[in-house]
Amino acid sequence: MKEDTDPSFSEELAGLPEWDRAFWLSRAFLEASRCLCQSMSEGGFSSQYSSSRVILHLSRQAIELFLKGSIGAASERGSAPMTHDLNKLFLEYRRLYPELRFLFKIPLRFNVGPNFELFPDDQEQFHLTLDQRHRYPSDRRGNTFATKEEFDPIAILKELDELDHELKVLEWAHIRPHLCGKPEIK
Repeated sequence: MKEDTDPSFSEELAGLPEWDRAFWLSRAFLEASRCLCQSMSEGGFSSQYSSSRVILHLSRQAIELFLKGSIGAASERGSAPMTHDLNKLFLEYRRLYPELRFLFKIPLRFNVGPNFELFPDDQEQFHLTLDQRHRYPSDRRGNTFATKEEFDPIAILKELDELDHELKVLEWAHIRPHLCGKPEIK
């Protein structure tokens, strides 16, 4: 429950540039996934396959919005490409932020890696539905996304906590200070 008396509404973000709103939403999605994962590990959120999809979807959305916020902040137009493909977004992020201090590791469960260009046809087919695998029960042809996997909420929570820390350090200690010398993008 919200503890302060200030109302929470969309105007709190209305004056921010699009890339900044993406950062704020990214942090909220990641916080929600961590809270649900914590609750699952304590028995307060059902420990079933469908619940794990929700946690993973929120986590993936947080990563996508972080990348879009980073890209938008550094781009001339102030917005990111209109795609859900984390590989494409990560490539653009690395193009705009090539220094090692900006590098971060996206959890492998979201299939982002440095070698995805080795099999472009296979990767393209896979990535056509990658953003949907945690949101929907099947693809447009009715093929199930359900696969056997281990979902250990304690291990996932540790992974999410590390990702949360890493993204906050990147945003506040590296990306935002990196932008300070640039004209404001609106």
